[in-house]
Amino acid sequence: CIASGTAATELQYTINFENTGNDTAHNIYVMDTLSDNVDVSTIGIVMASNEMYTSKLKDAAGHNILKFDFPGINLLDSSHHGSCDGAVIFHIKTKPGLADGTNIANHAGIYFDVNGVVITNTVTNSIGCPVTAVGSVQPPAAAISIYPNPATEQLNITAPENAYQTYTITNSMGSTLLTSTLQSTDTKVNIKSLSPGIYYIKLMGSGGVEVRKFLKV
Repeated sequence: CIASGTAATELQYTINFENTGNDTAHNIYVMDTLSDNVDVSTIGIVMASNEMYTSKLKDAAGHNILKFDFPGINLLDSSHHGSCDGAVIFHIKTKPGLADGTNIANHAGIYFDVNGVVITNTVTNSIGCPVTAVGSVQPPAAAISIYPNPATEQLNITAPENAYQTYTITNSMGSTLLTSTLQSTDTKVNIKSLSPGIYYIKLMGSGGVEVRKFLKV
């Protein structure tokens, strides 16, 4: 839910996808038809798990569509648990001056090669109602810690035991730079080889997918 007011509010959406088939998914794309109550010009990509290209389209009715294209992703089959999923996170602003009671719904369609579309659950934000979490349940933010941030030579990862099994570090373009398994609840990662800049670390496992941003200096 979004507080009442005349100013625009920034929303953030996470789209997770997983290859549940028995063969590698070579190309994946996501089609997200946006609500007419958001401003498509304000979109910003927070992170993508793999190299991705974004384009803005319109359907026959004139509604805005975001296409997130992962060509050549080669996502492993479901037997590779923890390494067969991906994600894209983006933020976008509502249009200003929306009336109380206005609902802003969002869902997406995920296309794996030539297979039929997979539709995500719908997440709805409302203007002027008490703030309530809507959408998939995520582990408490406090349960996951990435430190120090900024980091220089070593990054420490603490997470609930058995909740996450692997991690991947990507740059702002979505290119994978490091990937490995987590060591129990406390993992130390050598990042000496990374150039200074902004990076994203994705934790994956039975607890789902969780993404954190960190700065290498």
